[in-house]
Amino acid sequence: MRAVVTGAQGFIGRSMVAHLSRQGWQVTAVDLAPPSEPPAPGVTAVTADIRVPEQWRPALEGAEVIVHLASAHLQVDLPESAYWETNVKSLPPLLAAARTAGVRHFVHTSSVGVHGSLVSVPGNEDSPLAPENLYERTKAAGEAEVRRFLPEASPMGVTIVRPAWVYGPGDARTERILGAVARGRFIMFGAGRNQRHPIYIEDYVRGVERLLLQPQTFGHTYILAGPAYLTTRELVGAAERVTGGKARLRVPLALGYAAGLGAELASRVARVSPPISRRTLAFFINRNAFDTAQARRDFGFDPAIGVAEGFQRVWSTMQRRRSTGRH
Repeated sequence: MRAVVTGAQGFIGRSMVAHLSRQGWQVTAVDLAPPSEPPAPGVTAVTADIRVPEQWRPALEGAEVIVHLASAHLQVDLPESAYWETNVKSLPPLLAAARTAGVRHFVHTSSVGVHGSLVSVPGNEDSPLAPENLYERTKAAGEAEVRRFLPEASPMGVTIVRPAWVYGPGDARTERILGAVARGRFIMFGAGRNQRHPIYIEDYVRGVERLLLQPQTFGHTYILAGPAYLTTRELVGAAERVTGGKARLRVPLALGYAAGLGAELASRVARVSPPISRRTLAFFINRNAFDTAQARRDFGFDPAIGVAEGFQRVWSTMQRRRSTGRH
């Protein structure tokens, strides 16, 4: 069994490649960036730009499954056109090439971000799409491209997956949160009553593997999120218990929004990541809580790792790296 994973050097991509390889798949790992270390046995690394079909097309030959993760996401130095080219315009040629190559199942990775901030919680796959930023808008447009292709996809099955916040060791956002809470430098904007719905990386990659080549998933969209959602205040409380730190800093949302806008403008000129942005503040504002019943029903999705255990695993990994001098 051979799988192609695009975006293989990203946080989720690295874990997906490793998991499928451990399960006995032969994996072709495709990414714009070359691998930072030699591939594991059974893994072939291919360096290719998803926007350039000539670079990745040979990698599809003989593949039964494609897990498409490649996307423009948090890169501040990318122009808006790169988001549209990567997240939207690259999809029709990729889907057509996959079908021509005899791929049996194409799994397109979108994001729960396409829903924006939910009006009512929990949401599900049928909740209205209300993307708020460039990344979310292009992911929603990417889904539309995939759906346009569905009538001509046969005999290839196509499934759309919307992951919630996927976290685990090596996830920069989670490690920043835990590190800031541990040092007493985490800033809580507002009261933290909005909901977040993280899913531990191990649960996520197992969930995706579980739907591969399952005909009942073809033509459908699934939200994959963790075993429970919680408020941002509860999430920070879990970080406090794991790290022993305290989130003492409180800032009104209105003040944070003004600071975020100013930081974005300054960082755009300097072409660096802003220390705070309006997207950062979405963490404290947006309501993201989901019902995953459809995935549970259709392919037995069963996430098991809650935030307390997941944060502890991340924190333990951070501590081990620190003790060995690895960063």
